[in-house]
Amino acid sequence: MVCPTCGLDNDPAAAVCARCNSALARTAPTHYVPPPPPPVPAGPNRIPLIAGVCVLLVILAVAAGIYFRSISDDATPEPTGAQPVPTTATEPDPEPEPTTPPTTAPTTTSTPAGDPRTQAAAIDAVLSDSVASRRKLNQAIEQVGGCDDLAGAVADIRAVGEERQSQMETVRNADLSALSGGEGLRSGLVTALQYAWEADQGFLAWAEPTLSGGCAAADDAGYSRGRAASNSAGTAKRAFLSRWNPVAQANGLRTRSAEQI
Repeated sequence: MVCPTCGLDNDPAAAVCARCNSALARTAPTHYVPPPPPPVPAGPNRIPLIAGVCVLLVILAVAAGIYFRSISDDATPEPTGAQPVPTTATEPDPEPEPTTPPTTAPTTTSTPAGDPRTQAAAIDAVLSDSVASRRKLNQAIEQVGGCDDLAGAVADIRAVGEERQSQMETVRNADLSALSGGEGLRSGLVTALQYAWEADQGFLAWAEPTLSGGCAAADDAGYSRGRAASNSAGTAKRAFLSRWNPVAQANGLRTRSAEQI
């Protein structure tokens, strides 16, 4: 052991220096401590992966619970008690009758309610029938004026009068609720047809005497009444057409002139 005072290397067991009698300090024996091992490189962080797996497991568990719950909800529960077994087949119970009656009784109309094209087509058909009646009347007037087939001509004039009445009845009963100004159209057309019917009656009064008295027996006064009513019918037709043609055009029908009614 080296003396800290004089530097003499003394016996390791000596308590004082052999030269200067200085106390020798004893130090605890030291042991060799090996250096710590080098740090192990850290591997990839697996915490996010583990957390993601846990979240996925939770989602699967919740989905499975919802699925099995929906199956149990949809299943028809079995009766808990014993049910009597019928010994004979029974008819199913009839459907219950409605407790609230309809507010209005169904009505029968010539055209589907609320269908403007169908309603307009019904009026257009009456106008076409009126044209055919007018042609028949004009042909009969020509026959009487030419003293040709008087009986046939008079019969045709009578038939035209009946046709006019039928046309007016059709217009009066027609459903025009879906047409713009439907009631005005009805009133205007009935007025025109009424004047046309009066013209038919005047021409009939003119032609009928020829059946017994020949062509010279024609009643000129009746012819004058027929012409006057025909002129009034023309005026009424033009007034009607001022309302009708826009409606006809809007519903895909042709427009008309007074000569086409």
